Amino acid sequence: MCLMVLNWRPEAAVPLLVVANRDEFRGRPTEPMHWWPAEAQRPTLLAGRDQQAGGTWLAIGEGGDFALLTNIRPGYIGRNAERSRGELPLRFIDTLAAGGTLDDFHHDVQTEITGYGGFNLVVGNRQRLLWFSSDHPAGHWLTPGIHAVSNDALDTPWPKTQAAIAQMTAQTDILERDFNAARVLTDQTPANDSALPSTGVPLDIERQLSAQTITGERYGTRCRTWLRVHQDDQINVQETQLNAAGEATASRQFDWQAG
Repeated sequence: MCLMVLNWRPEAAVPLLVVANRDEFRGRPTEPMHWWPAEAQRPTLLAGRDQQAGGTWLAIGEGGDFALLTNIRPGYIGRNAERSRGELPLRFIDTLAAGGTLDDFHHDVQTEITGYGGFNLVVGNRQRLLWFSSDHPAGHWLTPGIHAVSNDALDTPWPKTQAAIAQMTAQTDILERDFNAARVLTDQTPANDSALPSTGVPLDIERQLSAQTITGERYGTRCRTWLRVHQDDQINVQETQLNAAGEATASRQFDWQAG
């Protein structure tokens, strides 16, 4: 995932709404979101799969716990890492399955954080949410409200994260009813050059990456995912695949009641 916005209202009828775009090279082999069968040390979970490294960018457990990953560009362009960031969401689900807690997971990753490339991670459920990153290992617990993250720290005011917050503010009521009727993270317009961040890539690439939905034949937004968690633990998830023009090509919906 390279752009995410969420609205967390613990006491609302729908406490948690998340919309996230995954940006990736189009040639990187990927399985769309599906239920992964339980393994010896891992319960069933819902996620897409990066077939190159074996991990994922967003993992959701049957009980509603989830972990969402984005990479960080500033300071990490051209740097290699020993371990794949994509293992982190799976590691979170594994920790819970083994009887551990979110705090246990956070502590363990902090001790090994330099082994991963630059990342942001939002983990939790409808009751509490934690953000931490390579640059901010201690992180912080989210406060209720709307938050956005792209390829820098949480709530960094990039044009597309500011637009995401405005979109979520205006369309929360729509997202509570119908994912497809909302227009959140769908803008394909690059930011003005004067508003572009400086993340270590050439200007033409910075310009392309500044759109919420990135188009292009080689690299771009490959899927958009929506997550809705109700107060009664009903969970709705939808993932839509996008082509090089940013058009939807396939969509899958997952609905269940967390036990």
